[in-house]
Amino acid sequence: MHVFIYLIVLIQLLSCKGEERVSSQQIVVKNAPSHDSIPLFIVGTYLQDRSSISKEEIISGLLSGRIAITSDIQDHVRSQWNIQTPHVQSLNTWNDRSHTDLLLTSIDSLTNRFLPLMIDSIDYFTNHESYPLFMRSNHSFTFQNHVTTYVHTGVTALTRSTGLYLDKYPIEKYIHYIKPYFESPELIHISNEVSIDDTCNYAGMKLSFLTKTNHLDVLKALRANIIELTGNHNLDRGVSPYLRALNWYKQHNMHVFGGGATKQEAEKPLVLTLKDSTRIAWIGFNERCPLGECADNGPGANRYTEETARNMIQALKQQGVQTIIACVQFSEVDGYVPHERQRTISKKLIDMGADILIGSQAHIVQEIGMHKGKMLFYGTGNFLFDQTYKPEVRRAFFLQCAVYKGQLIQTKPVHTFMRSTKEPDIASPQERMLIRSAIFKEENF
Repeated sequence: MHVFIYLIVLIQLLSCKGEERVSSQQIVVKNAPSHDSIPLFIVGTYLQDRSSISKEEIISGLLSGRIAITSDIQDHVRSQWNIQTPHVQSLNTWNDRSHTDLLLTSIDSLTNRFLPLMIDSIDYFTNHESYPLFMRSNHSFTFQNHVTTYVHTGVTALTRSTGLYLDKYPIEKYIHYIKPYFESPELIHISNEVSIDDTCNYAGMKLSFLTKTNHLDVLKALRANIIELTGNHNLDRGVSPYLRALNWYKQHNMHVFGGGATKQEAEKPLVLTLKDSTRIAWIGFNERCPLGECADNGPGANRYTEETARNMIQALKQQGVQTIIACVQFSEVDGYVPHERQRTISKKLIDMGADILIGSQAHIVQEIGMHKGKMLFYGTGNFLFDQTYKPEVRRAFFLQCAVYKGQLIQTKPVHTFMRSTKEPDIASPQERMLIRSAIFKEENF
């Protein structure tokens, strides 16, 4: 009988909107939460395939113990939801290989080790005003002042068949299917592999790339403001097109990392101070520089060496940078499985102090893993590139990220599939399933 009463009370509590709360430990559910409320999240592992959960499922799961909670919210759950013996989960014993375990936590305990579920199909990071689950907090919080949203993408090369497409059709048509995901994030990353020459002929192009200045307007249309320059093809036609591209980025207020006009510029991390005064950094490397694209004696990409990486990371730690995003243009493999040197370098960068590893080279999306609780995205696949000759090169994902208190609290893959017409599109449910089955392996977590 008591369980039934609790369920009725909780459903009523979670269903109401806009109601004033008196207790400092009250669950708040309203469209515009006050500045002393923080969001709560239901999270699972990367192997857990569901994307949304209802409020009623949350309630029944907490009552039955199927949904655990973190210790920082147990007083709230006991006093406001009247669940006196909740299942408290230690993060030290959380099973990152589980396909079913769910956990209720606050934004203060959230890390990108987990994937948050939508609640009643509402995602906090893209629709915070309608999000239904908040808790009173003893510190000030608003989404606008404390959360920074960020998108990290895969291989971009606006050349060859893509260039011919852009000669014929407007940019808005090209990015139509993906543009909604790029309209609100504050930081947007593009790994661009092609430099500028307006006299280039796309029709005759094979493995030596160029792009036209007006076609880089795709980056502007997607609101890109972070450009990675670790790619293999930026020096395909010499120094002048590369310097022309560097100047274009500067003119359009786009930050660069992983490459530059000199070796010193190429080695320089990108450090940004976010709106909450925390600092985050991007470091970029090219593993082998197979086309002579590295800045050893002039312009180009930052060549990977263990010493260079360690020095960069140590210097950033000494400067008080809270999060370091390491990006590497690895040598390429024609498959989903990363090669052993790729795995070794990725884990070594985490051991050195990087907080996440993202491979920038993959034309075929690669497996996802974890090392010491840090995420390894070995290769995210093609983002804006013309390869469509087999399904594997058409499959990819970009990451919807969020930063809070200087920490990555979300790195959610959004799966994509390149249309035969060269337009990037969001993957269908069937293609999403095929991508997940190829890159999510328990042994990597």
